[in-house]
Amino acid sequence: MYSRTRCYRSYGLEHSEVMETTEAQTLQVRISIDVGDMHYEGAGSVEEIVPQVMQFLIQAVPAYDVARKLIYLPDLAGLADKVSEFARMTSTGQLLLTRIDLPAERAIAVLLFMAQLANKMGKRPSDSLSIEEISTGVGRAPKTIRNLLVQIQKSGLIDRADRGRYRITSKGLMELERSLTDLRNGGKS
Repeated sequence: MYSRTRCYRSYGLEHSEVMETTEAQTLQVRISIDVGDMHYEGAGSVEEIVPQVMQFLIQAVPAYDVARKLIYLPDLAGLADKVSEFARMTSTGQLLLTRIDLPAERAIAVLLFMAQLANKMGKRPSDSLSIEEISTGVGRAPKTIRNLLVQIQKSGLIDRADRGRYRITSKGLMELERSLTDLRNGGKS
């Protein structure tokens, strides 16, 4: 599959950004950015190109570097890599915990992150999960899950999406990322 997309940005870019992608094992991207009299052109995998684009933007738009330090933008690919030690997603979008030793609060966060990721990938119609889906995924009774969800929601780590459905917040993503990094490094956080 081959596609061409034009993205027009309003952050001082004078020209359009053009991306070409092909579907293979690794997504290949070609990008061209013009900011004032500065120009960037690159091609390669997403993992190779994103850091180069970030560096170009830091040089081309100095205020971008300041904003990048202050604004939290979750690294979904990095977080997915960390979460892959604890959970998997089937080709149909079903979410499965692979580790039963996770505390229930962390297991809930992992499942809600996976639901968000599955939604972004087009594998699930919603980025939220019902109490029943969470209960089944975590392996705890629905009443226990309801009580935990109230506590987690009060801390701002999740939001109620619809009646009986919950999704992870940016704060929840940040906390999940931190706690999984701590767990990887041998901490108990």
